[in-house]
Amino acid sequence: MMLLRASMLCLFSCQSGATEQLKFAVYDPGFPPYIFVDEQQNVSGILADLMADYALEYGIAIDYVLDNRQGGESRLYAGQVDTMVLSPAWTKHPEQLLFSEEILPYTDYLFRLDKGNDILHWRAGQSVCTRQYYVYPTLNELFATASLLRVDASSEEAQLRMLASGRCDFAYVNELIAYWLVQEHFPDLQIAPVEQHKAVDSLRLALSPNKADMLPGLNQYIASKKQNGALRKVVRTYVGTLPEQR
Repeated sequence: MMLLRASMLCLFSCQSGATEQLKFAVYDPGFPPYIFVDEQQNVSGILADLMADYALEYGIAIDYVLDNRQGGESRLYAGQVDTMVLSPAWTKHPEQLLFSEEILPYTDYLFRLDKGNDILHWRAGQSVCTRQYYVYPTLNELFATASLLRVDASSEEAQLRMLASGRCDFAYVNELIAYWLVQEHFPDLQIAPVEQHKAVDSLRLALSPNKADMLPGLNQYIASKKQNGALRKVVRTYVGTLPEQR
C-alpha cells in the first residue's frame, strides 16, 4: 500500500486566495539534496525551496504527497498527483506527460578517492560501486567486456561507504548527491570526479496534461531563477561542499 501524507506534508494549502492547487509527489525514501522529508517531517531540498517561492509568487497551493519512485509516476499517469521531479528519460511513458524546462543538469560521474595524485581515469579491471538494479548506458559496454567490474550497493550512501573502505575503485553517483553525502555523512572523505563516461541528463518537473496551463509560467519562473543566480544560491545552501568550479 502506498503511503499518503498529504495533510502532514501540506504547504500553503490553506492559503487564502490561492487560485490553483498542485499535488506534488515526493520521493519516499527521499531524494536529497533535491527534495526530501527532514527529521521534522517538513519537505526540504533544492526543489522544495524553488517551489515554495513559486507558490508564493503565483498564488498556488502545493500539497506534497509522499510516495515511492514508481508509485509517484503511476499516480502521475492516473491524474492522482499533478507533478513530480523527473526527466523524460526516466519515465515509462514520457508522451503522456508534460515536462518543464531544465531546472538543473543531472550529471553522474565516476568518483574516485582524491589522494592528491594524478590518476584521473579508470584502468581495465578496476571496480565500480553502482546502485542495485540501476541501468547505466554509458558503462554498459565496459561492464559487458569486464573492462570495469560492477559492485552493487543498496544506496548512494552505501556506494560512498564502500568506496571509502576500498571495496571498489570508483563510485558512479550523481554529482550533487555525492557532494551532499560527503557533507552530511562523510566529512573526512575527499572525492574527485573523473570526466570519462559521465552521463548528463536534465532534472525537470513532469506535469500531468491537466496542468498544461501552468507550464508557461513555471518555465518563465525557472528561467528567471537561473538567470538571476537565485537557483545557484539555493544549490550552494544545500551542498556547501560542491567545488567552486563546478
